[in-house]
Amino acid sequence: MEQKLEKEKALLKELYAEILKSENIEESKDEGIKKLMEDSKLLQESDEVKEANIRVMFTNLQKYTKNPELRQKVIEKRKEAPLFSGHGFWGKQPVMQFDCLDKEDMPIGLIEKADPEKVPSNPYPLPEDLEWSDIDVTNPKELDEVYTLLRDYYIEEYSNEFRMRYSHEYLKWIFAPPERHKDWAVGIRAKGSKELIGFLNIAPLKVCMAGVVTESAEPSFAAISAKYRNKRILPILAAETIRRLRVSGIWHFYFSTDRVLCAPIAGNWFYRRDLDFKLTVEINTNEVPEGKTMEEMVAAHQMPESANIPGLREMTKEDIPQVHALLSEYLKKFTLYPIFTQERIAHMLLPQKDVIRTYVLANKDNKVTDFISFYIMPYTVLKHPTIKEVTSAFLFYHTATTVSLVDLVNGALYKAEKSGIFTMVASDCTDNMEFIEKARFKSLNDCQQIYIYNYRFRPIPSNQLGINFI
Repeated sequence: MEQKLEKEKALLKELYAEILKSENIEESKDEGIKKLMEDSKLLQESDEVKEANIRVMFTNLQKYTKNPELRQKVIEKRKEAPLFSGHGFWGKQPVMQFDCLDKEDMPIGLIEKADPEKVPSNPYPLPEDLEWSDIDVTNPKELDEVYTLLRDYYIEEYSNEFRMRYSHEYLKWIFAPPERHKDWAVGIRAKGSKELIGFLNIAPLKVCMAGVVTESAEPSFAAISAKYRNKRILPILAAETIRRLRVSGIWHFYFSTDRVLCAPIAGNWFYRRDLDFKLTVEINTNEVPEGKTMEEMVAAHQMPESANIPGLREMTKEDIPQVHALLSEYLKKFTLYPIFTQERIAHMLLPQKDVIRTYVLANKDNKVTDFISFYIMPYTVLKHPTIKEVTSAFLFYHTATTVSLVDLVNGALYKAEKSGIFTMVASDCTDNMEFIEKARFKSLNDCQQIYIYNYRFRPIPSNQLGINFI
């Protein structure tokens, strides 16, 4: 793999040098050219360029290169790249492959046409000692079983230093939206012991893609007990998930991962804003720059009182219709965006302790004009003698109309810092790049790939993506 990566890097460096030389980059205000410059800098300066980075860099080169001859050269060079030979499993699935992107007349729409008569009416067969089980995620006992399975077999450690700690309340928030189908929380049990050994959740998702409204879904949180992984249970779980979706009339769905499986429709890059700098150093996620002192860095990262927006308060039930209207109108500007009901907004955005926080700003007539939200993620610290847990936040949905998005985000950062959150993460979807630099977020060099199963849709830049994938 290292040899493959080195060949990819060499190809990319050659292409970036030629393409950026052809552009007037000093005066360019084009966002695409700026993205290419960022990619080139990362390629030159970082030793941590991963396979996912390389895939996205090739895609960005093809997407943002204006010269037709150079764009064709990118396509040809990409064909030489070993990493683009295709993923074995995903190469056989109805998903976009990279060679689709070379076709100017690529057809948009379903890859496999909807044919309800071909959908099996019965679940896929499992090994004799296993059975299917619909999980009631609103039942505390069954939710606890899911929690235990995910804790043991889904949640990965990060650099052997941290482990995400999903709470029961957080999982219920994810798994139990008002439109959920009861058979979309798919479980597998051992027949004798009834132990839950497999799970996959499906969340309903209504979307608008370039003006076309469709019913879709987002599968997530797939986990299989380690002792069953050599029995190829996960492909059966995936097939049963697709069957249940098709029984419900859903013929395509979205999923995301940091791995490159096929041609993504978008890539989300992530950024972090530290709020408690001293803590980040103590748990080994930061260091004091040369020439700076700890005191200087702590002061530089603290949110000033001026960041507090007067009147920014927690969202209440009475705000639901206005927040729904605000967000619905805002999202229409993007190429791909979700369509939410008021009931979904209530479930998704009403504040819940240790799960989600939403703040609104209203005028003197009590009309909500702006709002911002973030969800909470605690981490277990694995290798520190005294610090055992830290709490991070992830920026979620927002709309700014009377204050700038930068000020609104700073207001949220101020609230987060005061509540003990040590860092906030944001992706580059929607208009988020408006505040990333000004609010002092820094790149995590981490990219989430967004895919559509059984649908062709020409890739879009992240600032045209209106969906926040959790």
